Amino acid sequence: MRLRRIRHLLSIGLLCLLSTTSLRAELVVVVNARCGVAAMSRNEVVNIFFGRNRQFFNGVEAQPVDLEDAHPDRASFYRALVGKDLADINAYWSRQVFSGRMQAPPKMRNHEEVLKWIVSQPGGIGFIDLAKADARVRVVYEFKP
Repeated sequence: MRLRRIRHLLSIGLLCLLSTTSLRAELVVVVNARCGVAAMSRNEVVNIFFGRNRQFFNGVEAQPVDLEDAHPDRASFYRALVGKDLADINAYWSRQVFSGRMQAPPKMRNHEEVLKWIVSQPGGIGFIDLAKADARVRVVYEFKP
């Protein structure tokens, strides 16, 4: 009787673990496959997404795209990339826009829209769920667990 209960509890625990890991997207940074960039460092990704660099190393103009604030992967991306929450990221962009230095990247509703935008821009760069990456884009940065 006790062994059956232990098996039952282990089964429930395993199901819970599997369901939470399958819901979490594995975010990666991707670029338009034709832009000529094969890999990027974390610092290069940060500099592109924060407007500090406007070109890739090969001279192609970088055209970053973002997700809307309401999308949970946006918060996950910036937390993993720079350890900041969305309030800090939005405050940074508000200062940049207000001072006239630069505009924030356009925001899309979901990963599919981000993917379409990246493919339509020669220097398109954004973050999507790894499961959505296809031959039209190249994964240039993966977060280490």
